[in-house]
Amino acid sequence: MKKLPLTLLAVLCAASLSPAAGRLTFGVKAGMIGANMLTADTEVQWSAKWGITGGTFVCFSLSDMFAIQPEVLYSPKGAQYTVSDGTSTFSLIAVASYIDVPFLLKFFLPTGTSEGVKPTIFAGPYVGFKVGKGKIKYDSVYSGQHQTSEDSWDAVKNLDFGVVLGAGAEFPLDTMKLTLDVRWGTSLSTISKTEDTKHKAWTFLLGISFN
Repeated sequence: MKKLPLTLLAVLCAASLSPAAGRLTFGVKAGMIGANMLTADTEVQWSAKWGITGGTFVCFSLSDMFAIQPEVLYSPKGAQYTVSDGTSTFSLIAVASYIDVPFLLKFFLPTGTSEGVKPTIFAGPYVGFKVGKGKIKYDSVYSGQHQTSEDSWDAVKNLDFGVVLGAGAEFPLDTMKLTLDVRWGTSLSTISKTEDTKHKAWTFLLGISFN
């Protein structure tokens, strides 16, 4: 176990000597996020709430196979819950928007050539900063009567700490690259002041990277 830090240091030092080391690219990306919540109340069956996400990123190459990529993404999170007994329907939508800052370590899968499509896998931590106030929207239909209302979601915390896992690919386009990735993220601690609640989300992103 004592040799593990030295081994990791040796790998990073070797990576920094690669011709690709130090190459910096930046870009923008946008897509869809399917946010959901995991709560201690097992009787509530939350379902995904879809929204639009996007932001910017910087990619710093350590070698031909490794890179570090910090990002800044607008991420609407929350979930929705619907119950119906055949004559009436009640829906609740919890919404909280964040500026997520993931710090990703990317690994480029070897393809046997430096040209063409580059498949990647990546992982890393993120911190989310809540933007504005959280909201809870209510929608009910009873005996043909439709009612809506809205309340503040005061229990949601201002910070969300979690981890991201994903995979994607880069497609060369002259002086630019088209990036495509799918990722799964989850909170590592509760995002609520009153109960054990965690965000989780699937995100699909399409982006452009500039050399």
